[in-house]
Amino acid sequence: MRQLSKRLTYANVMSSIAVFLVLGGATAFAAGLAKNSVGSKQLKKNAVTSAKIKKNAVTNKKIKANAVTGAKVKDGSLSGADINLASLGTVPSAENANNANNVATVRTFSAGANEASMVSLVKTANFELMGICDTAGTFDPPGTQFEDVGTSFVIYNRGNAPAFADSEDDEDANLTLNQGVIFNYDDNGDGGEAMSTDGHFLSAPSWANMQADVEDINNPEAGDDYPFGTTCHFAGAALVG
Repeated sequence: MRQLSKRLTYANVMSSIAVFLVLGGATAFAAGLAKNSVGSKQLKKNAVTSAKIKKNAVTNKKIKANAVTGAKVKDGSLSGADINLASLGTVPSAENANNANNVATVRTFSAGANEASMVSLVKTANFELMGICDTAGTFDPPGTQFEDVGTSFVIYNRGNAPAFADSEDDEDANLTLNQGVIFNYDDNGDGGEAMSTDGHFLSAPSWANMQADVEDINNPEAGDDYPFGTTCHFAGAALVG
């Protein structure tokens, strides 16, 4: 004991206690952590990596509002199903879509009419293309410069803006509301067009409009049967914009 007491210095005692704590006490300390006792202050900075996070463990409730910005979203990862389309405004590159009514469009038509009557073929906010059925040459279409025209086409101004209209058969330098120009009589060779001062137009080119009536059965050969169920028939296409 006397020899042992000579060796019990302060340093020896403290080192022995430290070894004891490391071997016996550390395990007990680690195993004895109370629930929820480790907080953010006890975690070393950058200690928690993505590999330490359980798959699907981070839910919406765990993400701070406005924490995920566009820079955090992978390019091309969002689809239409991920976006609330109602929240989107007008797409800048589609700004001209608001002026879709001004874009030129081809409108086809095919319609019949009986004697001394008219039929609407193509109608826009500014103009209306109509067919005049008049095999007897006694029908007076309203709003035109000529009377008793026979079977033909007419373009009416249906808008408030004045318009200029022209055809190989008729013209009007100031086509006002409900006035019209007539074209393509029985010869089936003329077109017509009208342009309003606000930039809208309707054109029925000569190569894209035809009319027929019961009086045409003798051309080119007598005895031909008229195939339509009405006295007149109009068909073709119009360019509108």
